[in-house]
Amino acid sequence: MKADSSCDFLSPDGALIVGTSEKIFATASISGIDPTTGEPLYFGGTEVHWDTQKTLERGGKILFVCSEGNEWTFDQLVPALTYEPEQSPLSLR
Repeated sequence: MKADSSCDFLSPDGALIVGTSEKIFATASISGIDPTTGEPLYFGGTEVHWDTQKTLERGGKILFVCSEGNEWTFDQLVPALTYEPEQSPLSLR
């Protein structure tokens, strides 16, 4: 649900911003460790430690993720209502 003053944003190349980039610690279950390679022998599932969730930043700016899976800072985003493809910095390349 959106706050009253929010709006949709797009990446510079027009992809919808769908979320933020996050770091979350987790514990993957193992049944042992291969003594030759040192590789874990995975089994079962992974327990996610949600209380460790942190939004990632680049240069002190929150990283947003577009529908194409790319990361962008807020100053790179374009309000969806004002986006015009020819204004995109990527189209100038």
